[in-house]
Amino acid sequence: PLPNAGKGIRRWDILVQSVPELFLPGLKYSESFLGQALDELSHVENLPQRLPIVLAAGLIAGSAIATGFVTLRGLRLFARLTTSERIALGYGLGTTLLGLATLIVGRMGWIAPWPVRIGLVLPILIELSWRIADRKRASATPPTGSPPFFRRIGPLVGLGLVVGPFLVIMALGAMLPTIDFDAIEYHLQGPKEYFQAGRITFLPHNVYTSMPFSIEMLHLLGMEVVNDWWLGALVGQLLIAGFAPAAAVLIARTARRLGSPRAGWVAAVVYLTTPWIYRLAVLPYVEGPLCYFHAALLFLVGLGTRDSGLGTRDSGLGTRDSGLSPQSEVLSPESRVLSPESLVLGLMAGGAMATKYPGLISAVIPFSVWAIWASWRERNGRIAIGFVLGVGLVMAPWLVKNVIDTGNPVYPLGYKVFGASHWNADRDAKWSAAHGPKPVEVGAFLRSVVDVAGRSDWQSPLFLALAPLAILRAGSRRAVGWLTAYSAYLFLTWWLFTHRLDRFWLPILPGLAILAGLGADWTRSRLWTVVLVGLLGLAIWINGLYCSTALAGLNEWTGDLNLLRTSVPQRLNAPLVKLDSELPPGARPLLVAQAAVFHLNRPIVYNTVFNEENIELLARGRTPGELGEELHRQGITHVYVDWSEIARYRSPGNYGFTPFVTAEFFEELVRSGVLDRPTRMGPRQELYLVRARPKP
Repeated sequence: PLPNAGKGIRRWDILVQSVPELFLPGLKYSESFLGQALDELSHVENLPQRLPIVLAAGLIAGSAIATGFVTLRGLRLFARLTTSERIALGYGLGTTLLGLATLIVGRMGWIAPWPVRIGLVLPILIELSWRIADRKRASATPPTGSPPFFRRIGPLVGLGLVVGPFLVIMALGAMLPTIDFDAIEYHLQGPKEYFQAGRITFLPHNVYTSMPFSIEMLHLLGMEVVNDWWLGALVGQLLIAGFAPAAAVLIARTARRLGSPRAGWVAAVVYLTTPWIYRLAVLPYVEGPLCYFHAALLFLVGLGTRDSGLGTRDSGLGTRDSGLSPQSEVLSPESRVLSPESLVLGLMAGGAMATKYPGLISAVIPFSVWAIWASWRERNGRIAIGFVLGVGLVMAPWLVKNVIDTGNPVYPLGYKVFGASHWNADRDAKWSAAHGPKPVEVGAFLRSVVDVAGRSDWQSPLFLALAPLAILRAGSRRAVGWLTAYSAYLFLTWWLFTHRLDRFWLPILPGLAILAGLGADWTRSRLWTVVLVGLLGLAIWINGLYCSTALAGLNEWTGDLNLLRTSVPQRLNAPLVKLDSELPPGARPLLVAQAAVFHLNRPIVYNTVFNEENIELLARGRTPGELGEELHRQGITHVYVDWSEIARYRSPGNYGFTPFVTAEFFEELVRSGVLDRPTRMGPRQELYLVRARPKP
């Protein structure tokens, strides 16, 4: 069954309704999932609307890759990587460094369209000049042999035919306005406020924006490049989608090194055809990039050789045939001040934490243990030093920002240790109750195991079908053991230390994809090959059709963006759209209990449910008349109250909502002449006009 799709909907239904007349007699083409998907792709006349998004994303992605290339060259790691590895690793490394640069420059108030555009071009020019110099040096060196063209391109064509449709709908879906609450509350709203302010500032009304915001910096860069917050958000979403193929490359290369080309191809296919990966590409969640960083960490650990400085001689992920070029042996550990490989490993672990705080547990801690162990094993302290330095370079600016803003480096976490301004014990207790660990129960544990194994709506059956077979593959058992242990660690830490939101266990997918690739290669018998092809074909077909439905995300891939800009907010929250469109120019409403505000086009005053409610903050300790004066002083012209959201927050098991806000409180303000009688904006939404000051 599909738990989130509604009662009675099962995966079998996806297959049955996939093709007209095949499984279900009388099923029309227009009613089949295949027909509906092709219809959503048919409005090609709207595709030119995406050109500014693609060009802006191309500039930022090109700058990120160039930044990554320059960094890898500077660390003398560039020559050790294949072209695909350079691009995939450079993309993640570059976006992390661009995020840091955006944070630092933004805090100084130096972000504006043209400085950002020029700044993005500079790494590209540096890399181009370096590449020209490389070609001049290479012209004096005899060319080396390479595999025949068709031998190199054939597997890529086959892979493209399988995963190409997924990548196409990922890209098109990413260029649609988001429908996700978290995104329009903070993933996109935070960058929007930075863009409108012309600088990155502390937002005391939106606690989520004080978390590491490395990925959200891509949205801000997009907004600056196109000089539009709405279109720029779509640029950022397309860049987030780019992490999926980048992760797949690193997963494939890791599986290939640990196993064979077949293991690599299957691992990439399993990863890219998973509905969760599609969903993470079309919604501006940060778990897609988080999965990428975990894939990169596994790749880097598996990359090293005995003399690489990573100490992977007996790491469990190293192999005799590492696939590295001869240049990998040029620098010995003794010739370096620190290990450049471990520095990159640290940068990637820091990138994971800069994406989301749980990256500390899933990436920084386990790989720091690995770096310490590798240092001891190789008698080379530079490995641990390089790792710590890499993590510090990425995370220090984000932590310092929070220290400056609140006095707490990991705000809003760690309140009992660090304290924090703009926070108190009651809010910390409310936060912990919502985001803290859940009770440890055997039944809940078993249900979580089943969810991760396959019951989750967007999980692929290929993980459960193939990953367990990896232990049967001769020659890879040590690596399989380490990958299995790491996957178990990720699952257990998610289950024990988080509130068990399903998105939080997704970093397990890269490791499971590698295991699935190795499991697909457990034997080369003809019978197994036939079974494998049939299994892959059936699962990919069902996964693809499922991704094409609205169950996986907004799927109007070729829709009119101008129409979607207005229709999507209307579908999400019609009363809020009515507020935005009907208030006169210059109006500045205060919103009570409503924080999903990204789509609004006017200045507003709002707060998230975990911040102190603005109306309470303004009214506490004041008489109604004094409150009216304060509303006028702050330029607030209206008060919008969403009683539906208040009821939702106050429902059992939800976050809770301040008891200060009641119908009686607003009735008293009406009687006192502070507010006019309310206008109904929706079934349970009211709008109050702040009365003008009485004339003296």
